[in-house]
Amino acid sequence: MRLFHNSQQLDFRKPFGAIPTGSKVTLSLQVEDSQGVPAVSLRLVRKDGEETLPMTQDSKTELYTVTISVGDTPQLLWYDFVVTDGTGTLYYHNNPARLGGVGEPTPHPVANSFQITVYDKDYHTPAWFRGQVMYQIFPDRFYGVHPNGEIPRKRPEYAIHYDWYEGLSNHRHPVEDGPACDDFYGGNLKGIQAKLPYLQSLGVGVLYLNPIFDAYSVHKYDTADYKTIDPMFGTEEDFADLCREAEKLGIRIILDGVFSHTGADSIYFNKYGNYGEPQGAYRDYHSPYHSWYQFTDFLNYQSWWGCSNLPNVNEMEPSYLDYILRDEDAVVKKWISRGASGWRLDVADELPDEFIQILRQEVKKANPDAVVIGEVWEDASNKTAYGTQREYLLGHELDSVMNYPFKDQVLSYLMGWSDAATLHAHILSQLENYPAQTLYSLMNILGTHDTMRVKSLLGGMDENCGTARLSSGNEELATARLRLGAFLQMTFYGVPCIYYGDEVGMEGGKDPHNRGTYPWRHIDPSLREWYQTLGNLRQNTSVLKHGYFTPVYAEGDVYAYVRHFVDGKTPFGEKGDGGFALCLVNRAFEERQVTLDLSFFGQKVLTEYFSKESLNANDTITLPPLGAKLYFG
Repeated sequence: MRLFHNSQQLDFRKPFGAIPTGSKVTLSLQVEDSQGVPAVSLRLVRKDGEETLPMTQDSKTELYTVTISVGDTPQLLWYDFVVTDGTGTLYYHNNPARLGGVGEPTPHPVANSFQITVYDKDYHTPAWFRGQVMYQIFPDRFYGVHPNGEIPRKRPEYAIHYDWYEGLSNHRHPVEDGPACDDFYGGNLKGIQAKLPYLQSLGVGVLYLNPIFDAYSVHKYDTADYKTIDPMFGTEEDFADLCREAEKLGIRIILDGVFSHTGADSIYFNKYGNYGEPQGAYRDYHSPYHSWYQFTDFLNYQSWWGCSNLPNVNEMEPSYLDYILRDEDAVVKKWISRGASGWRLDVADELPDEFIQILRQEVKKANPDAVVIGEVWEDASNKTAYGTQREYLLGHELDSVMNYPFKDQVLSYLMGWSDAATLHAHILSQLENYPAQTLYSLMNILGTHDTMRVKSLLGGMDENCGTARLSSGNEELATARLRLGAFLQMTFYGVPCIYYGDEVGMEGGKDPHNRGTYPWRHIDPSLREWYQTLGNLRQNTSVLKHGYFTPVYAEGDVYAYVRHFVDGKTPFGEKGDGGFALCLVNRAFEERQVTLDLSFFGQKVLTEYFSKESLNANDTITLPPLGAKLYFG
């Protein structure tokens, strides 16, 4: 007996992908060479239980088919098939990689079902955000403006680097185990404001700032006061000015929210006695903040990943919810009112679903157009964290997530660790599992403050390379690969995000060497020009920002896809402006040739953007080594 089902083909599952509540889905299974008339059924697992539904043979297709109603509750549905004939019973499940598409039969049931994401039919993400170009800034290391030439020193033990290109200090923390992260170069909000024209030249429409609130460290993930800008970075008025000036250039600001823990050195915990009244939770059992924390006895407490300078909070403690989310001047609302256009949530896995749901509600009250992004490193549609199936993308929590699966698969493809077919399988899985509202809002990254510099990785360096530089030959190879990575970012669905300095070739290993100062005097001008060309092309080309994404070729070294409109409309029913774009990438060191049938898109002649060469719909395309082509029709 032979069984076949492909969850990514309309003959077997219709409609494709995630679907809104209140919809129906038709599922089909092909059964061949059975002994006698088989009994075919669908095993469906919902949030509230499991059911088995009989499937009937369609007289036209000869497929066994059943149509299900997904119901009105946002949830994940799981399904597989059970077939019994004269030889016994077979079970047809998802493939071992759990990527959807073609599954496999097994003689015994396994916990490996196909997924259907059912999201709230009223789920909407901010239209302004979808398709934008984002730029991530680690504030101290980007650029500084100090009218008197003096960098402020908040604490006497801080190391202040007046030479922008001086190496990191790497001091030990004065009290806790681990690094102090207390050396500063003077980057600040005024410096970011001064560089807004440069960011605009890259086509940037969104700035994501690593934490800017008062904290001991340079990275500011050890928050001391959520309602105060760190004086090393500026003032509240400086932040408001930055938002106003950025808006004039069509750029919005997104802030980093660190809500699963605070700093031990903070007004809330005050472990070291640096803050006055009211006393923090560590020093005063009657502190108004004491219930925020997880004390095991009077002086011992739970901390984030064992870092004693980062005490965990009880996110669902009512007074904490009020302070961070619900009060009229709660943290998330205050900074929206001062000009921020959204929040990126640090370690979203460690925030309860209920907390994120309330956060979304309160942020949208402050500004319905504000965006909420989560730090999630895996497939966010089916992530299980701390034993709980998370509900990030069902319509009540996040608008977007950091797209680490995109990063991982693109870099693996570029490095030759996997081929185009593998990249394609992972992309199709994401297209299948994520709601369209999320897909076109995804924060597509190649590098961040938590990963080694992408150029160093693409040149073959290990994450422990520190400040070691690439050799000339590897540097040339890394740059060529990075150009392809940027091309993929800027022509994919979602929101491409540039980590500051990647566009000029910054190198470095893992933290802290991925957080160096922006090399304003030592840039790669050709690479920067490439990013500027791609960024502006994306911002000014509707189909690259808002078009559907359809893969058309994925073999060996070559990956190709089309951005297009359907019946002149975007995936959200808005009017599409223009034709379609054919994007091709060759990661090989040699030329590759491909022939594509583009008749589906109704175009006979295409024009390559960079070379201006013409292409007839069925011509063979020659791709240069480590090269990309972009055709418009």
